[in-house]
Amino acid sequence: MKSASRPDQPSLLTAAMSPYVTAARTVTASPATRNLALVTGINAIGNGLFASINILYYTQHLGFSVSFVSAVLFGATVLAISGDLISGRVSDASSPKKVFVSGLILSAAATLLLLIAETSLLFIVTLCLIALGQGLCMSSNTALIRRIAREDPALTRASLRSLLTIGTSLGALGAGVVLANGAPAAFTIGILINAMSFVIAAALLTRVSVPLANGPSGSRPRPTIRDTRFTTFAVSNGIINIYLHALPFALPLWMVRNHPDLVWVVGVFVAANSLLCAMFQVPASSGITSRISASRRLVLGAVLVAASYVFFASGWSTSTTLLVVALLLLLILQTAGELFYTAGTMELLFHLAPEAQQGQYGAFYGISNGLLASLAPAVLGFAIGTAHGWGWWALAGVTVLLALLIRAAVSTESTPPAGEFR
Repeated sequence: MKSASRPDQPSLLTAAMSPYVTAARTVTASPATRNLALVTGINAIGNGLFASINILYYTQHLGFSVSFVSAVLFGATVLAISGDLISGRVSDASSPKKVFVSGLILSAAATLLLLIAETSLLFIVTLCLIALGQGLCMSSNTALIRRIAREDPALTRASLRSLLTIGTSLGALGAGVVLANGAPAAFTIGILINAMSFVIAAALLTRVSVPLANGPSGSRPRPTIRDTRFTTFAVSNGIINIYLHALPFALPLWMVRNHPDLVWVVGVFVAANSLLCAMFQVPASSGITSRISASRRLVLGAVLVAASYVFFASGWSTSTTLLVVALLLLLILQTAGELFYTAGTMELLFHLAPEAQQGQYGAFYGISNGLLASLAPAVLGFAIGTAHGWGWWALAGVTVLLALLIRAAVSTESTPPAGEFR
């Protein structure tokens, strides 16, 4: 009996490691994908570091008020959306590589300007340039992945997303060193590292060979807004994505309101969520072979996310043991929901759009998410303030209904654009 069971052990290990082996092969299959993986990781480290130190640098070291910085950041976000639109159109018309490199170089130069942005006018100009640079990188990145990874862009993006999460976490750890030191010199070094990450990423990207997009040449592009199937997917997804703010925004407010002595667990949960998503995004994305299977994975993720909202409907004040169990369940449901939901959306994002218009469709998707994400603080804050938690139950119901709407929309029969699968 023992000898008979031994052959099963390698097969189980092989099955467990298979998604990671496939992901490794995917991102190392060609020099282009290898360089793109390096670009993703290096850029993520710089962004993760900068995202954790910038607000303190603006307020404590440059001396601007929180209200002023918030207003400038809002205006910069609108400009980033404009950059995303430009990025999508130019990426489709010429090459996403040129747009991406331009965005990285502009981001590097604008980041360096922060070191001398001591006047209000120069600070506004600098943040707007940073936002414009990041906007140029958004849709061009999606179009670049689509062109380089022709056979399985969603698996490539899932693999790159894991690298992105790991890089962002490493950058956040570096930010911890900067924040612990607190000296102006430490912040200067952090900003220089971020700027250097853009320069290195741009240099690596120039070595990437990008093929032309497949699609009918000379045809007039179809306006994205007239593609009701993709529009339904993008807008519904933008609303559902409010869940991404549940752990970093809603949980600390909920803890302060119900268990102020345990607020410290928020940081642990956010870090654990990021780590688990980096580890399991590739396995969660495996096995999707059609729009139908992608939409099923998306609905499963939405149901798990909706179940996690139920946590916030109670104060869990009756028992510390019950609170700990509920918090762990929240983490499991949120993470599993994010993994499955993201797997479905990544697949649909690529395959609901004509390959020749991937940049424009990606821009519309990014803008929808960006605009609707701005509603997240208000929606989650309202849910927290509702009596008896009915706001959370309503949010859970809307999440599931919108996921089912997406599934119904993508399941409708129509003539698929170039590059779409069934």
